[in-house]
Amino acid sequence: MSTVTSSSSTSPSFTAGGLASNLDSASIIDGLVALQQQPLTLLQKQQSAYQSQISTLGSIASRLSALKSAAQALGTGGALAVGVTSSNTSFTATTGAGAAAGSYDLQVTGLAAAAKARSAGFASAVTVTGGSLDLAVDGKHYPTAAWKDGASLADVAAAIQASGAPVTAVVLDDGTNRYLSVTKRDTGYAVGSDPKQALVLTETSTGTQGHALGLAATQDPANASFTLDGLPFTRTSNTVSDALPGVTLALASKGSAETLTLANDVSGTARKLQGYVDAYNAVIQIVQTELSPAANTDRAQTLAGDATVRGLQQRLQGLGSQQVAGLGTVRTLSDLGIKTNRDGTLTLDSTALAAAVARSPSSVDALFSTASTGLAAVVGAAVDQYTLPASGLLSLAQSGLQDRVKQMDDQAATLQSRLDAYHATLQAQFTAMESVVSQWKTVGSFLSSQASQSTSK
Repeated sequence: MSTVTSSSSTSPSFTAGGLASNLDSASIIDGLVALQQQPLTLLQKQQSAYQSQISTLGSIASRLSALKSAAQALGTGGALAVGVTSSNTSFTATTGAGAAAGSYDLQVTGLAAAAKARSAGFASAVTVTGGSLDLAVDGKHYPTAAWKDGASLADVAAAIQASGAPVTAVVLDDGTNRYLSVTKRDTGYAVGSDPKQALVLTETSTGTQGHALGLAATQDPANASFTLDGLPFTRTSNTVSDALPGVTLALASKGSAETLTLANDVSGTARKLQGYVDAYNAVIQIVQTELSPAANTDRAQTLAGDATVRGLQQRLQGLGSQQVAGLGTVRTLSDLGIKTNRDGTLTLDSTALAAAVARSPSSVDALFSTASTGLAAVVGAAVDQYTLPASGLLSLAQSGLQDRVKQMDDQAATLQSRLDAYHATLQAQFTAMESVVSQWKTVGSFLSSQASQSTSK
């Protein structure tokens, strides 16, 4: 039975099992839910770690692909650079894949030119008689260009351009008259064919006003001609890339014989090889960082201890000592001046490279280009082992992690659903409790009021 006490200075208070005390229900509910949320938090943290690993595996695969491209470029384009060391006036030369050191006597005896035709002169007020123009280029006919009476030379030029024929049509203005000029887009004519068939323009007038075009040839087509070490060559263009392997000639003017000199270019070779070195270092650095993360790094977010990445590291390190048989004194990257540093990265020694180029220039190319055993093939096979979409080791590792993340998505959804239900249950329970507390407070207030009235009597 409750005991009622009174006081002369304050109103009496009533308590019922502590239910009348003020409670922060929201904080209590949040705290209880937070305790139950720990498994979900841990799951989400693991999910984040897997997603980070998936992203890193993708970065490694991307860098491996760049390494493969760099190696293949050396395999197909040649690691040994050859440059032009002569200064020539009647032509210029540029080198590319397949060029070899040597010297050649070259004489330009004729330049290629495009066939041209021009109309009669038209005063500004004179229009063109309606008609059409049949265009034949190198024996091939194109859609006829047509115009009506009153057309301007610009209208005719537009009609010619719209025909799709490989020509350019422009209007020339000498200040007194205007002329329609038609030029075959390509220089020269098919070797052995009639040069007059390079550009044939047949005008037909059907109108009654203005003047006919009166087109006439102003320049016959010509082929380029030159001799290379006394051997005559004829080409339809002044740009020639099929006379000397790996060399593109730009014929500029007729002249006497000049010497074209090609020499091995150590600096150019170094630039080519540096592309491979940079691509390799980009891969090995991210691999090393992932396998040996810094002390302040969350290891769960890295690939530390991953067997696949560890195997890749070993495979990459093996490339530095990979030997290509049958190449004499340049059989490895080290022989070429590409050294492995203590941190696993590569460095190109230009002095050692120069010695290798001088010692065995053909081996510099062959180190990468040799079929099956050359570094381009070996690196390509190694990269494919890790990056092929269906069977690559990195691809499979990514796929496995992605499956785990998906499973965790389902688990997280289930846990979140339970948390939501738990939160709703707590909310209902505390709401009911607050209702009871409110009722007890009402009863307490009533009893206190009655006790106060009894005392005052």
